Amino acid sequence: MPNMLRLIDRTLGKWLRHFFFAIVRTYFSLFYNVSCSGKHLLQDTQGALILATHVSRFDGPLIAAILYTTQRIRPVVHYKEYYNWIQWFPMFVARAIPVSSPKSWPAEKRQAQKEASMQRILSALDSGESILLFPSGHTRQQEPEVIAPHLSGAQDILQANPDSPVLLLRLDGLGRFQPARYDYFWTFIGRSKGRRHISVDIKTVDDLDPGIDLAAFNKDLEDRLNTPIRDSF
Repeated sequence: MPNMLRLIDRTLGKWLRHFFFAIVRTYFSLFYNVSCSGKHLLQDTQGALILATHVSRFDGPLIAAILYTTQRIRPVVHYKEYYNWIQWFPMFVARAIPVSSPKSWPAEKRQAQKEASMQRILSALDSGESILLFPSGHTRQQEPEVIAPHLSGAQDILQANPDSPVLLLRLDGLGRFQPARYDYFWTFIGRSKGRRHISVDIKTVDDLDPGIDLAAFNKDLEDRLNTPIRDSF
Protein backbone atom coordinates (compact mmCIF):
# COMPACT_ATOMS: atom_id res chain seq x y z
CA MET A 1 0.00 0.00 0.00
CA PRO A 2 2.72 2.63 0.83
CA ASN A 3 4.41 1.94 -2.53
CA MET A 4 1.10 2.37 -4.35
CA LEU A 5 0.43 5.67 -2.58
CA ARG A 6 3.89 6.93 -3.53
CA LEU A 7 3.28 5.99 -7.16
CA ILE A 8 -0.07 7.82 -7.19
CA ASP A 9 1.56 10.82 -5.52
CA ARG A 10 4.31 11.02 -8.14
CA THR A 11 1.93 10.68 -11.11
CA LEU A 12 -1.68 11.78 -10.67
CA GLY A 13 -0.82 13.65 -7.46
CA LYS A 14 1.78 15.74 -9.27
CA TRP A 15 -0.74 16.97 -11.84
CA LEU A 16 -3.39 17.59 -9.20
CA ARG A 17 -0.95 19.65 -7.14
CA HIS A 18 -0.16 21.80 -10.16
CA PHE A 19 -3.89 22.24 -10.75
CA PHE A 20 -4.61 23.25 -7.15
CA PHE A 21 -1.54 25.50 -7.18
CA ALA A 22 -2.91 27.38 -10.21
CA ILE A 23 -6.34 27.75 -8.60
CA VAL A 24 -5.04 28.92 -5.21
CA ARG A 25 -2.44 31.29 -6.64
CA THR A 26 -5.04 32.83 -8.96
CA TYR A 27 -7.42 33.39 -6.06
CA PHE A 28 -4.80 35.01 -3.85
CA SER A 29 -3.46 37.17 -6.68
CA LEU A 30 -6.97 38.53 -7.30
CA PHE A 31 -7.82 39.41 -3.72
CA TYR A 32 -4.46 39.73 -1.95
CA ASN A 33 -1.20 41.53 -2.70
CA VAL A 34 1.36 39.14 -1.22
CA SER A 35 5.04 39.88 -0.69
CA CYS A 36 7.47 37.24 0.54
CA SER A 37 10.92 37.85 2.01
CA GLY A 38 13.40 35.10 2.80
CA LYS A 39 11.93 32.67 0.28
CA HIS A 40 15.41 32.02 -1.04
CA LEU A 41 16.31 30.36 2.27
CA LEU A 42 14.32 27.31 1.19
CA GLN A 43 16.16 26.85 -2.09
CA ASP A 44 19.22 25.21 -0.55
CA THR A 45 17.48 23.83 2.55
CA GLN A 46 16.14 20.28 2.60
CA GLY A 47 14.18 18.67 5.40
CA ALA A 48 13.39 21.95 7.18
CA LEU A 49 10.93 22.44 10.00
CA ILE A 50 8.97 25.62 9.27
CA LEU A 51 7.37 27.10 12.41
CA ALA A 52 4.71 29.65 11.48
CA THR A 53 2.28 32.08 13.04
CA HIS A 54 -1.36 31.08 12.63
CA VAL A 55 -3.46 34.17 11.96
CA SER A 56 -6.32 32.83 9.80
CA ARG A 57 -7.85 29.73 8.24
CA PHE A 58 -6.17 30.65 4.94
CA ASP A 59 -2.63 30.34 6.31
CA GLY A 60 -1.89 26.80 5.16
CA PRO A 61 -3.07 27.16 1.53
CA LEU A 62 -1.43 30.59 1.23
CA ILE A 63 1.97 29.45 2.53
CA ALA A 64 1.93 26.24 0.47
CA ALA A 65 1.02 28.19 -2.69
CA ILE A 66 3.60 30.93 -2.14
CA LEU A 67 6.41 28.43 -1.50
CA TYR A 68 5.28 25.83 -4.04
CA THR A 69 7.58 26.93 -6.85
CA THR A 70 10.56 26.91 -4.48
CA GLN A 71 9.91 23.73 -2.55
CA ARG A 72 7.02 21.43 -1.82
CA ILE A 73 5.76 21.89 1.74
CA ARG A 74 3.92 19.25 3.76
CA PRO A 75 1.60 20.87 6.31
CA VAL A 76 0.78 19.37 9.70
CA VAL A 77 -2.98 19.67 10.30
CA HIS A 78 -5.47 18.81 13.00
CA TYR A 79 -7.11 15.40 12.73
CA LYS A 80 -10.60 16.89 12.36
CA GLU A 81 -9.46 19.24 9.60
CA TYR A 82 -7.81 16.44 7.65
CA TYR A 83 -10.83 14.15 7.79
CA ASN A 84 -13.41 16.86 7.12
CA TRP A 85 -15.20 15.64 3.99
CA ILE A 86 -14.88 19.04 2.28
CA GLN A 87 -11.13 19.32 2.92
CA TRP A 88 -9.97 15.72 2.79
CA PHE A 89 -9.14 15.49 -0.92
CA PRO A 90 -6.94 18.62 -1.19
CA MET A 91 -5.31 17.62 2.11
CA PHE A 92 -4.55 14.19 0.65
CA VAL A 93 -3.15 15.66 -2.55
CA ALA A 94 -0.92 17.99 -0.52
CA ARG A 95 0.16 14.99 1.59
CA ALA A 96 -0.76 16.83 4.76
CA ILE A 97 0.04 14.96 7.96
CA PRO A 98 -2.83 14.70 10.47
CA VAL A 99 -1.98 14.99 14.16
CA SER A 100 -3.96 14.75 17.40
CA SER A 101 -7.06 12.53 17.63
CA PRO A 102 -10.66 12.58 18.89
CA LYS A 103 -10.88 12.81 22.67
CA SER A 104 -13.46 10.03 22.59
CA TRP A 105 -10.79 7.52 21.59
CA PRO A 106 -9.23 5.26 24.26
CA ALA A 107 -5.91 6.50 25.65
CA GLU A 108 -3.94 3.68 24.01
CA LYS A 109 -5.40 4.45 20.58
CA ARG A 110 -4.67 8.16 20.96
CA GLN A 111 -1.06 7.42 21.95
CA ALA A 112 -0.65 5.09 18.97
CA GLN A 113 -2.01 7.80 16.67
CA LYS A 114 0.42 10.34 18.13
CA GLU A 115 3.37 8.01 17.61
CA ALA A 116 2.30 7.22 14.04
CA SER A 117 1.98 10.94 13.21
CA MET A 118 5.40 11.68 14.68
CA GLN A 119 6.94 8.87 12.65
CA ARG A 120 5.43 10.27 9.45
CA ILE A 121 6.83 13.72 10.24
CA LEU A 122 10.30 12.37 11.00
CA SER A 123 10.29 10.19 7.88
CA ALA A 124 9.36 13.22 5.75
CA LEU A 125 12.18 15.28 7.26
CA ASP A 126 14.67 12.45 6.78
CA SER A 127 13.69 12.20 3.11
CA GLY A 128 14.34 15.92 2.58
CA GLU A 129 10.74 17.16 2.64
CA SER A 130 9.98 20.34 4.59
CA ILE A 131 7.28 20.33 7.26
CA LEU A 132 4.98 23.29 8.01
CA LEU A 133 3.85 23.41 11.64
CA PHE A 134 1.73 25.99 13.46
CA PRO A 135 3.03 25.71 17.06
CA SER A 136 -0.01 27.49 18.54
CA GLY A 137 -2.24 24.69 17.27
CA HIS A 138 -5.16 26.93 16.23
CA THR A 139 -5.93 30.23 14.54
CA ARG A 140 -5.20 33.34 16.55
CA GLN A 141 -7.92 34.55 18.93
CA GLN A 142 -6.03 37.67 19.99
CA GLU A 143 -3.49 40.11 18.58
CA PRO A 144 -0.24 38.35 19.64
CA GLU A 145 0.67 34.75 18.88
CA VAL A 146 0.13 32.56 21.95
CA ILE A 147 1.56 29.06 22.37
CA ALA A 148 0.02 27.20 25.31
CA PRO A 149 2.69 25.92 27.73
CA HIS A 150 1.57 22.28 27.28
CA LEU A 151 1.78 22.11 23.47
CA SER A 152 4.81 19.99 22.67
CA GLY A 153 4.73 19.48 18.90
CA ALA A 154 7.68 21.67 17.93
CA GLN A 155 9.82 20.53 20.85
CA ASP A 156 9.03 16.85 20.25
CA ILE A 157 10.10 17.09 16.61
CA LEU A 158 13.34 18.90 17.40
CA GLN A 159 14.19 16.52 20.23
CA ALA A 160 13.68 13.55 17.90
CA ASN A 161 15.49 15.19 14.97
CA PRO A 162 17.82 17.88 16.35
CA ASP A 163 19.69 18.29 13.06
CA SER A 164 16.65 19.56 11.16
CA PRO A 165 17.08 23.13 9.87
CA VAL A 166 14.53 25.44 11.49
CA LEU A 167 12.83 28.36 9.76
CA LEU A 168 10.47 30.86 11.36
CA LEU A 169 7.64 32.15 9.19
CA ARG A 170 5.62 35.19 10.17
CA LEU A 171 2.39 36.28 8.46
CA ASP A 172 1.24 39.89 8.67
CA GLY A 173 -1.85 41.59 7.28
CA LEU A 174 -4.08 38.54 6.87
CA GLY A 175 -5.58 37.94 10.32
CA ARG A 176 -8.61 39.72 11.76
CA PHE A 177 -6.46 41.10 14.60
CA GLN A 178 -3.90 42.55 12.16
CA PRO A 179 -3.99 45.92 10.36
CA ALA A 180 -5.69 45.78 6.96
CA ARG A 181 -4.06 47.72 4.14
CA TYR A 182 -5.27 47.71 0.57
CA ASP A 183 -4.07 48.70 -2.89
CA TYR A 184 -6.37 50.07 -5.62
CA PHE A 185 -6.54 47.06 -7.91
CA TRP A 186 -10.35 46.99 -8.08
CA THR A 187 -11.03 50.72 -8.46
CA PHE A 188 -11.78 50.28 -12.17
CA ILE A 189 -15.10 48.64 -11.21
CA GLY A 190 -15.93 51.22 -8.56
CA ARG A 191 -14.64 49.47 -5.45
CA SER A 192 -12.74 51.74 -3.06
CA LYS A 193 -10.67 48.84 -1.70
CA GLY A 194 -8.51 46.57 -3.78
CA ARG A 195 -6.34 43.67 -2.74
CA ARG A 196 -5.35 43.33 0.90
CA HIS A 197 -1.59 43.54 1.52
CA ILE A 198 0.02 40.49 3.12
CA SER A 199 3.63 39.90 4.05
CA VAL A 200 5.17 36.46 4.42
CA ASP A 201 8.58 36.71 6.10
CA ILE A 202 10.98 33.82 6.64
CA LYS A 203 14.23 33.60 8.55
CA THR A 204 16.61 30.87 9.69
CA VAL A 205 16.91 30.07 13.38
CA ASP A 206 19.78 28.01 14.77
CA ASP A 207 19.59 28.62 18.51
CA LEU A 208 16.26 27.10 19.58
CA ASP A 209 16.98 24.77 22.49
CA PRO A 210 14.57 21.81 22.63
CA GLY A 211 16.33 20.52 25.72
CA ILE A 212 14.91 23.15 28.06
CA ASP A 213 11.64 22.95 29.97
CA LEU A 214 8.61 22.77 27.64
CA ALA A 215 6.93 25.91 28.99
CA ALA A 216 10.19 27.86 28.62
CA PHE A 217 10.72 26.51 25.10
CA ASN A 218 7.21 27.58 24.07
CA LYS A 219 7.66 31.04 25.60
CA ASP A 220 10.94 31.50 23.70
CA LEU A 221 9.34 30.38 20.43
CA GLU A 222 6.28 32.55 21.08
CA ASP A 223 8.48 35.63 21.61
CA ARG A 224 10.35 34.93 18.39
CA LEU A 225 7.15 34.56 16.36
CA ASN A 226 5.82 37.82 17.78
CA THR A 227 8.98 39.73 16.76
CA PRO A 228 8.78 41.29 13.26
CA ILE A 229 11.25 39.81 10.80
CA ARG A 230 11.35 42.80 8.44
CA ASP A 231 11.72 46.41 9.57
CA SER A 232 8.31 47.56 8.34
CA PHE A 233 5.16 46.33 6.67
